[in-house]
Amino acid sequence: MQITSVVNQKGGVGKTALSVGTAAALAERGRRVLLIDLDPQGHATTEMLGLSEPPPEAPSLAKALTKTWRGPIEELVVAHPRCNVGRGGAFDVIPTSPGMFDLIRRLDQFRVPGWQLARVIQFANYDHVIIDCPPALDVLTNNALVASHGVLVPVQPDRTSIRALRLMREQISYLEAAVGRPPLIYHGLVPGLYRRPVSAYAAAALRELETLGIPILAHVPLGVVVNEAASRGVPVTTFAPETAQAAAFREIARVLDTDTAASATPPNPPEQEFVFEEFIAEVSSTRSANDSGARRRLYDLLPKRHRPS
Repeated sequence: MQITSVVNQKGGVGKTALSVGTAAALAERGRRVLLIDLDPQGHATTEMLGLSEPPPEAPSLAKALTKTWRGPIEELVVAHPRCNVGRGGAFDVIPTSPGMFDLIRRLDQFRVPGWQLARVIQFANYDHVIIDCPPALDVLTNNALVASHGVLVPVQPDRTSIRALRLMREQISYLEAAVGRPPLIYHGLVPGLYRRPVSAYAAAALRELETLGIPILAHVPLGVVVNEAASRGVPVTTFAPETAQAAAFREIARVLDTDTAASATPPNPPEQEFVFEEFIAEVSSTRSANDSGARRRLYDLLPKRHRPS
């Protein structure tokens, strides 16, 4: 299972369109693909794919990441019903969910921050996992990077994107050292959201991007077809398969499918430390809910560790 984060802390660079388009193109190739919408804004879930967030009482990504729900990953997955899928393939989605905006504060309180997403998806059964990251270098993005083999980086040909890319590379290097994981593979940069013909300013920025030592992949030209596909809740590869945008996503999918990054193994999540007080707290909660009479709330007499809400 190859795990790829689509990441750029700079907003408005086409990150979600790249995540959805690449995932759909991989499914079209007959691969089993899971798209994770890790962005609390949920554009991949609602705007691009026309899916609903899970109701508050249902299992959700936010609950799984904070361990308030510990069921199998299959219960988080929604199959997208309107995507062209090749023989043997699948296009599944873990939607964003209520509570995602509050996750940054809550995940920072974990003893080993950064490993929560890796634990959630470690038993998933897919050829590819594509993670649509939020436009920030926060704990959610760190979770995605820790779990991934490599990254795809959407960029615009301008000076601000080049600076953002340099800051992101510094963050990734720091994270690799902090958690002791192998280096992430940079699958490539994906230029997009610029007008043709290319201006002299954009051409100069593209030349500078080429000096950074990261492969430049297919460009995704600016076009209304991406918005038209999103308005119908289907990927561009399904809605307009003959367009330049669909061709670009297929080329990027081909690179991911053949990249040697599959031989790089991300670190396994550290074994969960057994904490006696937390064990007692869980037993107490279960017994209080099910026992009656003299035994009710018996375990409340034992010491427990305070668990943040």
